[in-house]
Amino acid sequence: MLHRLRVLSRKALCGVVTLMLLCAPAPAVRARSTTVVLTTGSARAVVDGRLVTMLIPPVTDQASQQTLVPIGFVARQFGFGVSSVPQSVGITLSSAEHTVRVTPGSLETLVDGYIVGLSATPRGLLGEVLVAAADVQLLLPVQYSRGSVDRESVFTRFTPDPVVEGPVDYGAVTLETRREQVFTQTVDFNIVRINMAGKGIRVLSCQSVGGLGTGRYPSAYVDSLKPLVLMNATPFNMTSYIMSGSVQNQGTPVYYSGTYISTIGIDADNTPFYVEGTARAVVRLDTGKELPVVRVNQSPAEPSSQSLSVYSNYFTGGLSVSATEVLAVLWEGRVVRLVSGGYFTPRTLAAGQIALYARNPVVAAALRASAGAELRSYVGTRDCTGSTFVQCGPVVVRGGKPYIDYRTYKDIGRTSKLGSRAFVGIDDQKHLYFIVTPAYVRLQFGDVSLALSRLGLFTNVVTLDGGSSTTLYFKGQYIIKGTRALTNVLCVPSM
Repeated sequence: MLHRLRVLSRKALCGVVTLMLLCAPAPAVRARSTTVVLTTGSARAVVDGRLVTMLIPPVTDQASQQTLVPIGFVARQFGFGVSSVPQSVGITLSSAEHTVRVTPGSLETLVDGYIVGLSATPRGLLGEVLVAAADVQLLLPVQYSRGSVDRESVFTRFTPDPVVEGPVDYGAVTLETRREQVFTQTVDFNIVRINMAGKGIRVLSCQSVGGLGTGRYPSAYVDSLKPLVLMNATPFNMTSYIMSGSVQNQGTPVYYSGTYISTIGIDADNTPFYVEGTARAVVRLDTGKELPVVRVNQSPAEPSSQSLSVYSNYFTGGLSVSATEVLAVLWEGRVVRLVSGGYFTPRTLAAGQIALYARNPVVAAALRASAGAELRSYVGTRDCTGSTFVQCGPVVVRGGKPYIDYRTYKDIGRTSKLGSRAFVGIDDQKHLYFIVTPAYVRLQFGDVSLALSRLGLFTNVVTLDGGSSTTLYFKGQYIIKGTRALTNVLCVPSM
């Protein structure tokens, strides 16, 4: 379930608030950029090549080992207004589209009225508020990365020019409502069919940069992505840490290598598929050596293990790397940083970067000697490198027949709860389907499986999340609008 690293170079960060696309929808839209470079300990910033002096320089937070930057200063450089909150030490960042309130001492921040969790506690100083550099992209429509020089924090905002080469086939995305009996109630299923062969049609999976525990209200995704259709995609099976495709698009899924999965995905050539089997991942070093991956975003393997552990910025903890061990940060297939004898926080990784952690001295030596690597993934016997996965069960239709595999999921209790539901499906013609019902239904007893199979439209259907996060947006209007912030969405951009 892992992406080849060079595939990630085609994918831009799903920015927060305006949520830039994780996968750029073809080189049809050019973009201008504004770049702000801050250096820890220095009051001088570089804004698009110009030197600008700050009141408060960036500092290192001893508790989290993250760089804290003055969020008010950064916001002003990107056109935000900054004002103090009456009777508070907090500040408000505002633009025509967005309002952000940050309060020193609080890990909860309001973004457009919705609570966003931060990775490090903000600090107030001389009327400014310092926040973790990696958290800035949770608050502002910018992309964060570490600079080429040590202690540099780089923030970039891309503004697309309104130039589109060639229209998207709007007729390739259609909506119909079908009515079926689910146990004792009549249920309407809103079904969007996506012809993946349509001109310009691309299904993207985009997420809130903060990962688990963070999200954005549906309108924030709509404003940024300008979708023909959009649906919530929060994974149903949260307790297993098998995440949906939005995580792979950023870099790495959250799962144990060796997990048995059943999933619908999209190949690099835009063809949807269904696959099930045991997931495994390997790293191929440019020296030719191949190393297995045993853990992804979990506690690291034992020092005696010959396997690598892989981390993305979804891992919320920290790693103490001994002098005999190596942690290599990869970006577009190249090793851009090596850590030995130090502490590393994966949350500081930029989107698309991953960290390979070798604890065994022999494996560490092989990793240290390599200038680059490629991450490959398999589900069963299928090479899925470069594919986007949209979900990992529960499966409700398999081979056109009702299918109930809920007992394989750790959070089986959720299948018995009443709630609105969202699904994703495919048919024999390789159309992809977004399926949403506002009716309150249960999954556990198979009634929904029977109803969806009776429609005769799908060969395979898997379950997404439901309840108050259920959202379906279609060509300019909400069919269903969720009342919760969404961790991730599936969508078809309109350009």
